[in-house]
Amino acid sequence: MSSEIKEIQEAIHKSGAKWTATETEFIKTLDVEQRGDRLGVVLDREALEKIRRQPPLDMAALIAKFEKKIGWTPERGDAAHIDAVRKRLELRLDIIFPPWFITIDWRNRKGRNNVTSVKDQGGCGSCVAFGTTATLESMLLIEHNVGLDLSEAELLNCGGGSCGGWWPDSAVSYLLSQGIAQESCFPYQPQNMVCTTCSERNGEAIQISNQITINDVVQRKQYIENIGPVMCVFEVFQDFYSYTGGIYSHVWGSSVGLHCVEVIGFNNFFGYWICKNSWGTGFGENGFFKIAFGECQIDTTFPFWGISGTKFFGT
Repeated sequence: MSSEIKEIQEAIHKSGAKWTATETEFIKTLDVEQRGDRLGVVLDREALEKIRRQPPLDMAALIAKFEKKIGWTPERGDAAHIDAVRKRLELRLDIIFPPWFITIDWRNRKGRNNVTSVKDQGGCGSCVAFGTTATLESMLLIEHNVGLDLSEAELLNCGGGSCGGWWPDSAVSYLLSQGIAQESCFPYQPQNMVCTTCSERNGEAIQISNQITINDVVQRKQYIENIGPVMCVFEVFQDFYSYTGGIYSHVWGSSVGLHCVEVIGFNNFFGYWICKNSWGTGFGENGFFKIAFGECQIDTTFPFWGISGTKFFGT
């Protein structure tokens, strides 16, 4: 066992953290610079400050609009529907239905798995493309019960990104204006590529019509519970690469960079977000991980991005 892992395990024990660390392939085969290549968020401070200054969302109206569009509620007037949703949200915060018992996981929700398979971005800073595409694939399942493997390569190489990383706003903008085609139309490779899609691209591409950013933690949970997964940004430290299970919290090592992943649920009782990573199934809990509320700036600095209104290109 390497000295690095011994120090991490000792730090976990001393701090009382609730996760396990072992000498993973990331620890054994990647140096610090190569580990940083597994990330890929480039901070846009101006865009972040603009997001952080926005007022709280009217989540009841947002949820009511979504439910009506995909037929999750009986027909009723818009005002009555919004009022019913608002009362439902208030009940979730009331002692009558304790919110600390709420657990949401979109891998088993609405009677099916709404999370697609874990992928591996490799040694390219393309996490934004993978986190955004994973969220789009989930929303396509939730809104239409259609499972597609969509092209991270198109989003990255045609949407203005690169292996050097980018900011999620740019990826979301591309989904709004152009959408992305299926993986077979533009297969992914962990390198910068020329934007070259297939001739069937416009006939199979999936767009979105709605996007939001959510700062308030309570509203994030309301959105995930009632609409679907989101993507997030958080700070990655050296110990994260040794994670093999449990509820991650930073205990050892310096910052390596910023990472973007899909958030597929949360657990209020134990206090964590459930996330889908893009480092293959060999990472964490078969490619997924849990991260404690408030850790690594996930709740204090960065917003959550929500996308919806999935549709075929141009429809």
